[in-house]
Amino acid sequence: MKKLMVYSHDTFGLGNIRRMLSICKYLIDSIPDLSILIVSGSPMVHTFRIPQRIDYIKLPCLRRTEQEGYSVKYLGTDIGETMRLRSELILSAASHFRPDLFLVDKKPYGVKKELKGVLHYLKIHLPETKQVLLLRDILDSPEATIKLWRQNRYQEAIRLFYDLVLVVGSPEVFDPRKEYRMSPSVSEKVRLCGYIRREGGSKSGRRSGRSSNWRMKSWCW
Repeated sequence: MKKLMVYSHDTFGLGNIRRMLSICKYLIDSIPDLSILIVSGSPMVHTFRIPQRIDYIKLPCLRRTEQEGYSVKYLGTDIGETMRLRSELILSAASHFRPDLFLVDKKPYGVKKELKGVLHYLKIHLPETKQVLLLRDILDSPEATIKLWRQNRYQEAIRLFYDLVLVVGSPEVFDPRKEYRMSPSVSEKVRLCGYIRREGGSKSGRRSGRSSNWRMKSWCW
């Protein structure tokens, strides 16, 4: 049985977790011997219909504040204690599930760098596990994104830990390698996958959705 572990950083909205579930459902339908474990802080994940061979671990919820800040949403504990709990839950999940592939949504180090421990663990103890970062093509304005990535040393994280960077988008529309000034060593890991189909979308949207998911599958497995 192949094993995929997915980290979805989403703190409240539906966009990120819906996109990740769409990808997971496609992979489950396409790969009969695949098992997927999602680790997410989304308070909305329970509202989705989860198919067989997909399950999730719910992390304590966070609330997003100004300037990429976070606070604890429900527990009443301080942010440091809650982040340690989240980090340990993620690391425990990875060490026991032992994924063949670890797919990380948007933030290379996770929320407040909570993935640092698991990224190091996988590299040292499970080096055969492929680590893949998933991005939207347009994250923010180039100026804001370049500044944020520089402050958080995201390009360094990609160089050190990630085998691939899959981008949902088309270079004809927006090329993040150019617009976000990715270094050559990071750019060579980037694969643009096209756009994900929305249910009930247009005919052209359906074509691009199949292309996106098929490309993700072919590059990851």
